[in-house]
Amino acid sequence: MPSPATRPAESEADLISRAQTAVSQCNWEVGECAAVWTKRFARGRTDADFAELVGLSPDQVYQRRRVWETFGDVYGSYPGLKWSHFYAALNWDDAAECLQWAQDIGATVAEMRAWRRAQRGEDLSTASEEEALGWLPTDASEVRVPSPAGPGGKSTGSEGESRSASVPVAAGVAREASGDEYAPFRPDAVTPPREAAAAA
Repeated sequence: MPSPATRPAESEADLISRAQTAVSQCNWEVGECAAVWTKRFARGRTDADFAELVGLSPDQVYQRRRVWETFGDVYGSYPGLKWSHFYAALNWDDAAECLQWAQDIGATVAEMRAWRRAQRGEDLSTASEEEALGWLPTDASEVRVPSPAGPGGKSTGSEGESRSASVPVAAGVAREASGDEYAPFRPDAVTPPREAAAAA
């Protein structure tokens, strides 16, 4: 790949298209890796464990793995479509027909969804049920809910047994820090200096 200095001048549309293709390819790669890891190495571990290993959220890994498992063997037949087309069609019984239509006319994900709704006789002036539901994982996964800490930093479980307050909890649980203890960035983080050309 040529360096940015030697690459011919790209238009904004070309640059955005290249970035979208890179993200799409990355999603396929992560999905394949997650699927292979699940089959070969998981041994009772979950998408959340793989997510921690690769620096993504459990939902991101779940989505990419499911899309790979469902469409990994056919996505090459649709070179004009992005990963997001396949993600949108993940649970559709008519996915192949919708993906082919989108491929044939170069449709966006929104256009593909609208076309599918029209084919089903839905009112396009209202929000679809699918949009209202959102995307949530349907596979069972273990989630531990933190119990309030008792005396001595111990928490009590449902059977009354004492256990350490440092029991792992779901990643989405709010931080228990108060006041100035928590910040979403490092304490020594600074704003990057502006370039001289941008300041002028």
